[in-house]
Amino acid sequence: MTNLEKQTDEILALQSIFDTQFRLLDDNSQYEILIDFDLIEPFIIRYNDERTIINHLPAFTLITHYHDKYPSDYPPSFMLSCFYFSKLFLQNLCQKLDNYLFIKDEVCVYDWIELIKHEITNELILQTKDDEQINDPRALNGYSNENIDQIYQSLINYNNEQHEKQFQNQLQTCLICTDIIPGMDFIRLHRCGHFYCRPCLNNYVRITLNNGKFGEKLHCPQTQCQKALLPNEIKQIIQDAQLYQRYERLTLQHALESMNNVIWCPRCQSAVLIGSGDDNLAVCDQCHYTFCKRCKEKYHFQAMCPEDYLAEQLRLQQRKIRERIAKQQIEERERTQNGKDQKRIAKKREKADAESIRIDKEKKDLAEKNLAKQQYREIAIDLSEEDALLEEILTAERMEVLNTQPCPNCHVKIEKSGGCLHMHCSRCGYSFIWAALERPQPLQMTSLLYHSSDAMPVQSIKRGGCGCG
Repeated sequence: MTNLEKQTDEILALQSIFDTQFRLLDDNSQYEILIDFDLIEPFIIRYNDERTIINHLPAFTLITHYHDKYPSDYPPSFMLSCFYFSKLFLQNLCQKLDNYLFIKDEVCVYDWIELIKHEITNELILQTKDDEQINDPRALNGYSNENIDQIYQSLINYNNEQHEKQFQNQLQTCLICTDIIPGMDFIRLHRCGHFYCRPCLNNYVRITLNNGKFGEKLHCPQTQCQKALLPNEIKQIIQDAQLYQRYERLTLQHALESMNNVIWCPRCQSAVLIGSGDDNLAVCDQCHYTFCKRCKEKYHFQAMCPEDYLAEQLRLQQRKIRERIAKQQIEERERTQNGKDQKRIAKKREKADAESIRIDKEKKDLAEKNLAKQQYREIAIDLSEEDALLEEILTAERMEVLNTQPCPNCHVKIEKSGGCLHMHCSRCGYSFIWAALERPQPLQMTSLLYHSSDAMPVQSIKRGGCGCG
């Protein structure tokens, strides 16, 4: 096959692949192909301190020109055009196409397209630095430091447009009636992204306007969504010129009423812009009516406005009321403070009385304890004396009962436990003969107690005997 036949076959193949993205420029020797990037992952654009994620990029243009030596000897000539890639990036891409391995007698344009798609990363950094590379005339773009802002905004707008096209070409579910219909019959709100079918959104807007909500009070129907509908969205939804004029009029009136420097003319009801001066003069630009901006009556020069007079009287009355209330509050605080002081004194008195009663009680208890101790001491003394006397009586009785006799010399009781009758007193050393006496009868306790004072004191008890028996 000749070069021309191979060129013709390649053009037919590229037309069938790219369809509307393919366009012939000059007979069959020059054409351009718009290359769309199939972004599998989101594409990131960085510009200054901003970072934006998009899913669609504008087409990249490849312009190809055939010559007589293609494809037998040399590859065709080409140019690259893209407004959002820098001059440096396009020049580097041209060099990679130049270095691509060309096989003689084989067409290569489709392989170039695949190489270009492969070189596109998922991130684009818009910089304001000037390219320092040698200018390559095959790299065409409008990238400059002056229009980077426009390029950045164009990429965002293109991404939104493609999103909207994709949305309209797919089936969607209404968030109100849950019907599944084509996306072209939906309206997607710009501020929040929620979407509804036209009939549901039309009914919602009409009901809301009839309830007196307009402007920023007309929110998205979605629960908890506080985003207001835009005026152009409302116009697109209701498709009623008369109702939309009413919406605009109410919205404008509400906005003007919320402004401190705008009032309404009492004659023609037009908005009048007033100054910030001390005078009350206002002049309507529509009917040229001169009126007082305070009372809305005919302007009264060098006279106090009745509105100002009433306001001044109200201020004086409110000041008197505040002074009276403040005085009452001071008196109430003083009475409250006096009452608190009296209560505090009464509490101190009660505390002192309770302390005095406690001290008196402690003194009384101490006196009672001391008295009890004294009585116990006396009783203990009496009991000890009685015990000693009783012991003495019992000892005397024991002496009488036992086999004892007094020493004839010292009169000490001597007990005879055995042996002969010869006795020897261990106290005084006196010797005598034990006399056999008649054993006396035991004394009664009462008799002993009665005669205890006449008894001879007992000094000791001696056991004696000579030891001969």
